[in-house]
Parts: sequence; C-alpha cells; structure tokens
Amino acid sequence: MSQLSYSLYQAAGFKGQLADLTNNDVASYSAETAVPFAAAVMLGTDKEKQVLTATTAAAAIGFAIATHTVEQTSAGVAQYAATETVNVLKRGRVWVETEDAVVAGAVANLKISRGKLTAEAVAAA
Repeated sequence: MSQLSYSLYQAAGFKGQLADLTNNDVASYSAETAVPFAAAVMLGTDKEKQVLTATTAAAAIGFAIATHTVEQTSAGVAQYAATETVNVLKRGRVWVETEDAVVAGAVANLKISRGKLTAEAVAAA
C-alpha cells in the first residue's frame, strides 16, 4: 500500500539510528532470539557468533542499531528476527529511549527492567 499522508516535519531521530558519522565500532552477529532496535545486547550461546537482548547491564556489549532492511510490524515494532544479522554498536552514538532528561557529559545507566537509559543510579545485577 502506498503512503497516503506524511508529516511536514520529521522526527529528529528514531530508536537504533546512528546519531552521527563519528568513529563507530560496529560488529555483526546472528540474533539468537528476536532483538529490538536500540536494545542493549549481550553475547549469546555461541559467544563468537550470536547476541540476544541483555538481561544484565554488566553483560551488555553494545546496542542493536537500526537497518532499513527490516520492516516494522503492524504494531509498529522494528526488530531483528531470530537468525538475522544484527549490527551491534560497541562504541559510538546512537538514538535510544531514556527515562529522564539527557545531560551532555553526565553518566547514563542502563535500567534493564525497562530497557532504557537513565540518569539515576541503578543497582548492579
């Protein structure tokens, strides 16, 4: 179906989008399970080849970055399916959801229970 309407102004960015083209360290892995865009990921069962959504902040190795090769579902969810190649940003800047205001230079903590970054202290898991 063709697009019938569009917004005059686009959003500044979307989850999983690279923020800029500065030095980025991106590695490719196979998704062990479905992995949403911008999700923190950890190494999977095969630690050399697989990733899955992180279950602890300490295990996170990076964030799943978005790709235009994946269609979002009718519910608006954009994610890599199991066995698809996931691009993982290990160092660089990416658009992610936050729980509170982002302050340049401040520490951002990963709140696994919500899958978002926050300025508040988070208990180590």
